[in-house]
Amino acid sequence: MDLFTRLDRAAGRTGAAAEPGEPDRPAGQDSRAGRDGWAGRDSRADQHSRGGPGAPSGPGLPDEPGGLDGLVGGILAEIASGSRPLRAVAHPLGFYCLPVLREGACGVCVHVFGPVASGLRRAAHPPPQPAAHPLAPSPEIHCHSWELKSSVLYGRVGNLRVRVLDEPRRPTHRAFEVYSRAGADEIRPTPRLVRWEPVVEQRSARGETYTLAAGEFHTTLLTGAASAATVVLGRSVPGSVDVVLGPVDGPARRVVRRLCDADQTARIAGEAARRISGPDQAA
Repeated sequence: MDLFTRLDRAAGRTGAAAEPGEPDRPAGQDSRAGRDGWAGRDSRADQHSRGGPGAPSGPGLPDEPGGLDGLVGGILAEIASGSRPLRAVAHPLGFYCLPVLREGACGVCVHVFGPVASGLRRAAHPPPQPAAHPLAPSPEIHCHSWELKSSVLYGRVGNLRVRVLDEPRRPTHRAFEVYSRAGADEIRPTPRLVRWEPVVEQRSARGETYTLAAGEFHTTLLTGAASAATVVLGRSVPGSVDVVLGPVDGPARRVVRRLCDADQTARIAGEAARRISGPDQAA
């Protein structure tokens, strides 16, 4: 069984949560994108569930030995030891990304939020800070060109789903399309002028999973300097576009994603593995 399928099954199926409604449509994007995937299936029932060790992985499917924590913890230990060579990325939205897998349309990343090792605070590449944004509650409001399933490994993570409405007369934001290549994001303004309003906020603790459809706008919320980590499974949806909301008069810009060195990557992965294997200290 391939790694993506093992992680998908270990994360479990989503359970009962509020119906968020149809995802918003970036320019040229079909609002039904992803409806036959995780978010498409789960929005008709639930979009929030408990995973972790011993979580059900579906009828007739074997449990992953050690559960999701054991599987991801083992991957992080390999990264920390150098036996799984990769580099952590300081993501512009304010977290470290460990890109575990990319195979065709499928990908797996571990996202690490907040301080993860005291030495990193003094390192050449300190923890990334989310880009400030007018009216946004935390990192920028955005949607993905891929559907995702996110499981909390430790800490608590808030996910605010928002509705984006066309507002050509009195807009608060402009929609920007994001094109990522060669370690950089090209952020291009579109003619679409909008405003946004909150739909529902979910707070997920260790062992809980939520899904998002491609094209569904959201932002991630954390409390202060709280530490947390998630494992994120993604599947690209053809015809979908990454979109972020920015200032109405904002220009095009290019954001380079910083790579951590081998030592920093090892410390990030090692600390995350240690937290996964220990008791959760989230409030």
